[in-house]
Amino acid sequence: MDQKSTAPVVVAVNGSPESGRALDWAAEDARRRGLRLRVVYAFDWPNYHSVPRGLPGFDVHEFARRVVDEARERALEQVPGLSVEAVHVTADPEPVLLSESQKAHTLVLGAHRMTAMDAVLPDSTALELLVSASCPVVVVPDREPGPATGRVIVGADGSATARTAAEWAFSEAELRGAALRAVTVRREAPWWRFGALEEPTWTRPDDDGETEESAAEGSARQALAESVADARARHPQVRVEEVVRVGHPVEVLCAEARDCDLMVVGSHGRGGFAGMLLGSVSRNVISHSPCPVVVVRAPRS
Repeated sequence: MDQKSTAPVVVAVNGSPESGRALDWAAEDARRRGLRLRVVYAFDWPNYHSVPRGLPGFDVHEFARRVVDEARERALEQVPGLSVEAVHVTADPEPVLLSESQKAHTLVLGAHRMTAMDAVLPDSTALELLVSASCPVVVVPDREPGPATGRVIVGADGSATARTAAEWAFSEAELRGAALRAVTVRREAPWWRFGALEEPTWTRPDDDGETEESAAEGSARQALAESVADARARHPQVRVEEVVRVGHPVEVLCAEARDCDLMVVGSHGRGGFAGMLLGSVSRNVISHSPCPVVVVRAPRS
């Protein structure tokens, strides 16, 4: 049996409200998969040295134990009977969580909300984990979850990473009994930048009566179908909606995710996401997605 198939769902906590939302999501995900939940609180040395050790009755290790004990109790309230282990480690969170990712099914993090922009902000630890983690990373926004819709969305652009994301998304949709919305994004060429404002060529039919616009639409749909074909064949029971949109990838994906329970994206790609590596599309999707986002890396060669 694949080790990852029995590995625990790992969630990072620190006692904050956003980590509490991540904990709730992780507990439910562990229940759904029949896996253990591992709760990890890592606090680094600067915090350790700056704690008010002179306050009567305050002990940093007791505080850490309280954080993980309360997290464990919250998870069990959410999912009674769930197998939960909770640990605290005095160390830099990034290497601790990267090490945890090597033996985790998924690593779940909470994100801070920027109220004025109605967005969430992955901190430096989250960004490092998105780049380097050995398992898929789930970022849960600090927003009240809406009612379940029974729909998962995946961004597809034909890249190897996107194909890996598609396989993960199909498996997730099958596990949830959900429909899958596969989305690809193509950009519209700014025809006016080359000079006179004239009718763009893609609106004029060629000798076969087909415009460049309709040809581009057809090519995008074919590329989308090819991107998900392998995963679709392995999961024939999953209902699939294929969507092609024109626009900015982040804006399109977040708009299409408004009625979805989960978004799945690759860590980087090409095509509709050309030139946008992690830190652009993936990071900005996380910042603005209305639902939790799973970032999946292509297998290391």
